[in-house]
Amino acid sequence: MVTISIRTELDLQRAMYQLLEQRSMSQITVEQICARALIHRSSFYRYYTDKFDLLAQMVMRAIEEMLAAEQTNAAGSGVIARFIGTHTQILRHLLVTNTEGDNDRSQRVINDCFLTIAQAGAHDRVFVMMRKASQPDLTAYLVSGAITSIVQWLSSEGLDGGAPQIQAAIEKTLATFFSLEQHT
Repeated sequence: MVTISIRTELDLQRAMYQLLEQRSMSQITVEQICARALIHRSSFYRYYTDKFDLLAQMVMRAIEEMLAAEQTNAAGSGVIARFIGTHTQILRHLLVTNTEGDNDRSQRVINDCFLTIAQAGAHDRVFVMMRKASQPDLTAYLVSGAITSIVQWLSSEGLDGGAPQIQAAIEKTLATFFSLEQHT
């Protein structure tokens, strides 16, 4: 039974990723997510309260996986740079091209995930900075604002956020923006 629930959750998350690669959050419905995942709508609500709850779980899982892969990077901003590079198209649909009004809610979901991960003790310097800030929620908004700006730049220049030289540029930009010490 446990493997079925994990598989169902992963199917729903995969469906949401696929939809977010094509359209903005406002254009996605729970019905579309369920149809893509081949899951009944009632099953969706066993796991998530709405599509933003699903988004939050997806963001948390993505960042936690990246942090696990980079447990020792306390000197840079590699996790956030990889998050942007790996999810450029999705972030574009969440934060940049979404003109229907869900940008604010999407950004709040991402900010809340960042704060949760920062408070959990993540060692990436961006998360350490959030954790130590006198206003962690404001710092999370600054980080997501920087992410939005970077994604806009990638989109307008037609750049691949996952390319190694672009990843290095993103990491350097984040480090400069947040006055982080860089180590290569």
